[in-house]
Amino acid sequence: MRIDLSGRVAVVTGAASGIGRACALDLAEAGAAVVGADINLRGVEDTVACCHDAIAQRCDVSDPADVDALATLVRDRFGGADVLVNAAGLVAYAQGIGAVTLEAWDRVQAVNLRGTFLVCRALIESMKARRDGRIVNFASLAARVGGIEAGIHYAASKAGIIGLTRTLAKEGGPFGVTANAVAPGIIATPPVMRQIAGHESDYTQQIPLGRLGQPEDVSRVVVFLASPLAAYVSGVVLDINGAQYMG
Repeated sequence: MRIDLSGRVAVVTGAASGIGRACALDLAEAGAAVVGADINLRGVEDTVACCHDAIAQRCDVSDPADVDALATLVRDRFGGADVLVNAAGLVAYAQGIGAVTLEAWDRVQAVNLRGTFLVCRALIESMKARRDGRIVNFASLAARVGGIEAGIHYAASKAGIIGLTRTLAKEGGPFGVTANAVAPGIIATPPVMRQIAGHESDYTQQIPLGRLGQPEDVSRVVVFLASPLAAYVSGVVLDINGAQYMG
């Protein structure tokens, strides 16, 4: 069964690189019109250039004015979003609570948790009004098991995403809007590969499937959650980690 998202409008934050870019490309491949948003405008322009029907918008998701501008663009150009994928986020590494400064804590929460909240708040009402919509937020393996190398500020921000998503699922459900989260494990994105460089095998040995995840391993699950096949799936967290964690 082929997933067909023709006629759907998908907003993807963090679309300039990594998993966000893979989500934008796969949603476009399934037929959706894509609005790619990222603080890195050149990067997101490169992403949308690879899509058949897509536009780019610079957006710092922690900035309410930027988020409002994104929502206005989506409303004026498309009438609203059918799919929202909140992939924008900061990966932050630190060993021990004492290694996390207040500034670092606030910055990670601002992007990962506050940013997801702001974008959801800006776009969900039009979904509710049309009684249809799909929201996919990004948690993490770190939210499930606590930070391994990722810092406590990162793990806490991603755990907050789970509570936010489940609350949105309750709010959106009566209006036909689903909200789910994905929790990727160790995915071979540039920041992760820089962090584990030289000891990749130590990580693959912990993964029953015997390899690191690829961005497409996550983006394909996101496309499923955005599709009619997942119409009765809401409030769940899908772990994508090669069986490293099974909760």
